[in-house]
Amino acid sequence: MKYPYVIIDNDQKIADSIQIALEGQTDYICTGIANDEQEALDLILERKPRLVFLEPEVQGLYCTKTQYSLMSELAKYMLRIPEFIVVTKTAEYAIEGIRNRVLDYIIKPIGKSQIIRTLLRFEKDFDEVVDNTLCFKSYGDYRFVDVNEVLYLKADNNTTDFIMSNGNKIEAFKTLKHFQNLLPDHFVRIHNSYIINIRYVSRIHFGKAKCAIKNTNDMIPFSRSYKNNVEEIKDNLAKKSLIHI
Repeated sequence: MKYPYVIIDNDQKIADSIQIALEGQTDYICTGIANDEQEALDLILERKPRLVFLEPEVQGLYCTKTQYSLMSELAKYMLRIPEFIVVTKTAEYAIEGIRNRVLDYIIKPIGKSQIIRTLLRFEKDFDEVVDNTLCFKSYGDYRFVDVNEVLYLKADNNTTDFIMSNGNKIEAFKTLKHFQNLLPDHFVRIHNSYIINIRYVSRIHFGKAKCAIKNTNDMIPFSRSYKNNVEEIKDNLAKKSLIHI
């Protein structure tokens, strides 16, 4: 499971310390840092993180400090807003934080053990099954697809093609790298231009350096730099096989 998070703080040292504290937590991916409420609003609506580390004293949209108005703004656009972890130098906003049901309230300076305990509580008490729906939007046109129907992703300059199990191709105006850490664990990068859904792999030919994909005649190449990923795919699929011949 991947947990994308964003940091809202105008102190780069604090943002760095949060990222350093989470370095060993491979399931947690930082997808952006914002310095004020306007940047934070745009970032969260675009990236849809599971967690937000918030400094309530950053510049607000309508006042000098955002405090918790960011949460109210997000509620206008999102059915479910992320879990918030307040990271600040004072206890001044703690009572209001309780009222807004923040996940935790951490006083600076930040301790790594504090953050780890908070993440463990998040995984135990707050985590839920993530919706498998992908939303593609283009000029007012919204298209919704099940992530499990994606066979593979193919880079095309600064856009990415999603190849679907029904034969359709959907173009997303983001790079392949953008999706690499946001998709579920069964999507694995095997080439600078390809990410595959390993649930659809039917054959791996190491001599030709290609993977065959179910429901298509496509043979997806893998590169030497991603060969370890392909080895892991092979091992995982072999473990789940009923018979080895």
